[in-house]
Amino acid sequence: MKLNSGRFWLKTSVFTLLGAATLLLALAALYFVRFDAAAVRHAVEHSFAARGLRAQVSGSIRPQLWGRPGVEISDLRVYTPGAATPALTLASLRADLAWLPLLAGEHELTRLALTGLNTRLERDADGRLNLEGLLQPQADSPLKNGLDSVSIQDASISYRDAGDARAYTLDNAELSLSDMRGDAKLQLGGRLNDGKRTLTLRLDVPYRLDGRHLRVRALSLDAQFANRRQDAGLLTVRGDLDVDLEQGVVSADRVRLGYQLKQPKLQVDASIPHATLSLAQMTVPTLAVEGSLQLAQAEHRFKGSLEALKLTEAGLYADHSRVELVTRRGEHTVTATVSAPVQLVALERLQMAPLMLETRLTTPVLPRGQLAARLQGALDGSVSEGRFNLRAAGRLDGTPLTLTVEQTGLFPPQHKATLALDKLDLNRYLPEPKPEQAVALLQDKTPLKLDWMDFLHLRSKVDIGELNMGRFRVRDVHADVSADGKRFAVDNLSARIYQGSLSGSAELVRDKVVRLTVRQKLDGMHIRPLLTDLFSFSRVDGQGSAEVDIVARGNSLAALRESLTGHSRVRLSQGALTGIDLVAALKNLPAELKDWGQTPFEGNSQQKTTFQSLSASFDLEEGVARNQDLRLHSQLVNVAGSGKVDLKESIIDYALNVKANPRSFERLSKVNVPLKITGQINAPTYALDFNEMVKGKTTPGEKQQALKQELTRQITTILP
Repeated sequence: MKLNSGRFWLKTSVFTLLGAATLLLALAALYFVRFDAAAVRHAVEHSFAARGLRAQVSGSIRPQLWGRPGVEISDLRVYTPGAATPALTLASLRADLAWLPLLAGEHELTRLALTGLNTRLERDADGRLNLEGLLQPQADSPLKNGLDSVSIQDASISYRDAGDARAYTLDNAELSLSDMRGDAKLQLGGRLNDGKRTLTLRLDVPYRLDGRHLRVRALSLDAQFANRRQDAGLLTVRGDLDVDLEQGVVSADRVRLGYQLKQPKLQVDASIPHATLSLAQMTVPTLAVEGSLQLAQAEHRFKGSLEALKLTEAGLYADHSRVELVTRRGEHTVTATVSAPVQLVALERLQMAPLMLETRLTTPVLPRGQLAARLQGALDGSVSEGRFNLRAAGRLDGTPLTLTVEQTGLFPPQHKATLALDKLDLNRYLPEPKPEQAVALLQDKTPLKLDWMDFLHLRSKVDIGELNMGRFRVRDVHADVSADGKRFAVDNLSARIYQGSLSGSAELVRDKVVRLTVRQKLDGMHIRPLLTDLFSFSRVDGQGSAEVDIVARGNSLAALRESLTGHSRVRLSQGALTGIDLVAALKNLPAELKDWGQTPFEGNSQQKTTFQSLSASFDLEEGVARNQDLRLHSQLVNVAGSGKVDLKESIIDYALNVKANPRSFERLSKVNVPLKITGQINAPTYALDFNEMVKGKTTPGEKQQALKQELTRQITTILP
């Protein structure tokens, strides 16, 4: 038959395959005939007994012939000495052997597969592990290690440490090692739980073992975290490793780490060009990190680096760190840059000192500038408790500043703070006042922007040496400040104001319509500079006290001003009314009455009426202040008055009843001059109140006759 004949090669192939199959069947039959289940059972029990453990095979022991010869053992149980319940159970175990060594009477283990592993590991107070005998090598083992693959399916492992009361469980665990003698691959998965958090792990490690070096390329680790609130976080690790098995040193290159959290939405990415790990420590020359955090109404972005990073059993340390944090909430932006060495002792206690902190606030609430601060101090805290403390001192726009902050929690953080500031001049940042406005803030109709309150979750104590707003000046300010996204409150307020003292509280509530509540007491203040700075009203002078209890509602500063409702009371002593000299007017009543009877009299800033006391109380409703009990007493005149001050229109409408003091002006004892004050608050006009003189008269003739009689009577009374 020709060698190149197709029929020849077909016959050859068929006979070869039949011969190989016959040989395999013969070998399988031989293995099956020689298989001794009792001997296997004895070998298993003897192997565990040599390790100080008791093993019991409650299931079957069967030979396996498919693919490779081997043995399958079902329902294996392992007991620690004196224990009634097994510390380890195994649903099935399959061990495959190599054919050729088996024909020579040797047992070379090539594949091991475990299914349904359930084990309970316990470490006692002395540090001994209950199943540590499993880790001991057996010198007289009948098996040679020729493993090419190992697999573990459906494993469950629990661990408890009596020394520190830690407990862990690993469920749904799987392990696969394939092609261990060449380009191997390790795959590991499972779910680890410590009672507070759950970690779902997936690890893929392609590797090759070359002598004493284990080289890993494209390592992939995915670890998903979840706590009791079911907040899911995902950690990913990618990189290359070179392990020196003899020295126990790992070199990592091109490592990238990522962390994602769904609620709140968090993304962190880190890169490590190179790192070295040993059993004692890990060193990283440089680590770069950046990420973002998105909350309901704010976005945080950060970028930074750690230099000369070292991780040991004692904790994590970095010679230098620099992090830039940018927080945006609507149109408001806060930028903070932190530079400091880092110590994370036992991966728990954070210490950063000396610390440099630079911050900058940009917001349309401060249209003329930005608030910038540069501070030095220290930061410490507990990572597990989410509690951190900052102590710093420096400058805010050139003004000395000291600050302490205690933060609790992360999402959202809660703060307690103390702030001491030499001077805060808000005029550097607030809108520039127009010349015709007394205080630009009180006239501004721009809608209030209160989303800056979303930044604040704090309770604090504030000390400010001097606070300036418009022309308004306050010194030695002390207050307790609390705030959150809905409420900003100032309690226990005290300050020196216009040579007097201020105390009280204020509250701003953010709602569909903003509500402002102010309760204040002033003692010993000088009223003229206060009214001048607030309202450009300089007609009243004196020293005294005042009480204010008002509520305002509105979505602009002008609307708040126009909705003022509540009560106020003022008492002054040793003062003066500027713009009119009532004493001179009484002395020259005939001329004054004649002039006033024809045209109103505009106040003269050079004239004044001094007094010993002045008191008045006001009821405010929707921006209009009404008064019924104004009383002015002096050695020369007494004045009673009532009327209103309309803050909406900035006008005054007031009636005064002026009487001479009989002890000083006996001939004027019966003179009663009704005076009317009307017009703009900062430029009122004065005139006789003719309506008061003709009260009760109906016809023009009656009014004219009554006015003539009253003027004649008063003039006659005055004339000698």
